[in-house]
Amino acid sequence: MNGIKKQTLLPAVLLVVFLLIPLVVNADTIKGKLEGLTCLLKGYICPLDKADPMINLEKDFVVVTADGKYYYLSNIGLGLKARHALEVVEVTGKINEKYKTMTVDTLSVGGKVVWSKAAEDEMMRTIQP
Repeated sequence: MNGIKKQTLLPAVLLVVFLLIPLVVNADTIKGKLEGLTCLLKGYICPLDKADPMINLEKDFVVVTADGKYYYLSNIGLGLKARHALEVVEVTGKINEKYKTMTVDTLSVGGKVVWSKAAEDEMMRTIQP
């Protein structure tokens, strides 16, 4: 094998695989309700339902957990967030506590994945020339 023995190559490959496992497995998960940021910060209970005009006025939606923490979903578009406003969602990804943000890998509603970074990346590869 061009100067590399099989006995040396296998342990090196296994070491690289084991070093990469924490990068794949180490995802945070939060569960909460998608609420309008303006309403949350102003202390209003709104939008009341999906027909409430306030949904259109919101500049962003955040996941609010049972303990009152909230997180921006930094890589999900406003349209998708508005579509699932007021719903309980489960989100996996990487949390940045300092900025109260999450870079999302998957967004699930009712146990069904409705958006994933992997699916979006695949779609981008398909539509880009």
